[in-house]
Amino acid sequence: MTEFRVNRDDPTHELVDVWPPFGLRIESPRLVLRQVRETDFPAYVAAASSGIMTTGRNSFASPWDENSPEDIAKNSLTWLWSKRPAIGPDSWYFMLAVFSRNDDGSEDRLIGMQDAWAEKYRVLRTVQSASWLRADAQGEGYGKEQRAAMLMWAFDHFGAEFAESGAFDWNEPSKRVSETLGYFQCGTHRVTDAHGKQPEWEIQYRMAKNDFLRPSWTVNVEGNELLRDFMLLSSRHLTD
Repeated sequence: MTEFRVNRDDPTHELVDVWPPFGLRIESPRLVLRQVRETDFPAYVAAASSGIMTTGRNSFASPWDENSPEDIAKNSLTWLWSKRPAIGPDSWYFMLAVFSRNDDGSEDRLIGMQDAWAEKYRVLRTVQSASWLRADAQGEGYGKEQRAAMLMWAFDHFGAEFAESGAFDWNEPSKRVSETLGYFQCGTHRVTDAHGKQPEWEIQYRMAKNDFLRPSWTVNVEGNELLRDFMLLSSRHLTD
């Protein structure tokens, strides 16, 4: 089904029929990206509390990952829930769980997150992103692969024309991912560090679709047609 239609009084619908964001699935050679679900929350908490930062400085806007597993469960899971209402067409937010991929294409463990969001999307056609990986999954090229996979979906399947991202000026791995994918530095922004105690310089990156330095592989995308109709095209609600 590629058109979002919900039959009245029909309990036989699948979950993705009534909430198409759950149907989006992006497969790259080693990873699977899909919208995080409640059933993923234990694996999310495990990944988030296992260790993310491998340096002495925290690259997030707030030090949420330094909290106890109990606080991560209380605070981070409510954050995931809070982003559900952003479903477009102008303002949307996807929190894509990143799974390592088995040889048969099935999901293995949750190793991180790849967020993608937009404001005034119908006019600006710009997708913004942020991501993280558990420490023991870093250094394997997954960060670049998950960003590239998200960009292929956004540019080739969801109508994006530009992509933006940001990184503290000292965060070399994040800067390297952006620059090797074709982003260019378009400015700087003075912000506080994760703990709000000292100033930092955040480098702002931008890339046009035609400047994307694509990897040699491609992605397999499922559920996008129904998602586009649900978020960007359809004004229908219930139908008989």
